[in-house]
Amino acid sequence: RPEYAGPDAEEGKTYSGKITGIHNFGVFLEILPGAEDGSTPGLEGLCHVSELHIERVRNCEGFIRGMNTETLEVVYLGKNQKGQHQLSRKAVMEERRGNSRGGGGGGGGGRRPENKPPAPTPE
Repeated sequence: RPEYAGPDAEEGKTYSGKITGIHNFGVFLEILPGAEDGSTPGLEGLCHVSELHIERVRNCEGFIRGMNTETLEVVYLGKNQKGQHQLSRKAVMEERRGNSRGGGGGGGGGRRPENKPPAPTPE
């Protein structure tokens, strides 16, 4: 089988990927097209089921079918140890959710410090 021969994908960049396969472990997407004459395939990566949504997806196929779409917006995460291209739809959703909050400071979170008087400053 011929390999992808086009430009490399950029880590952290968002791509609109065409769904090429749906499995219980995730969705395969073509994020960069191959040759127009079909002599070389496009760049394909896997969006693992854990990277499809902010919330847990139990049925990958049902989730994708319910969206009724042929493409997904995904972020290219790079290659794993096996050299496979990793994609994330969750990263796109988190980025958009962060931008819709009007920017500003971080999330706070964590425990609040107990009410203690301020430590004396050395002179």
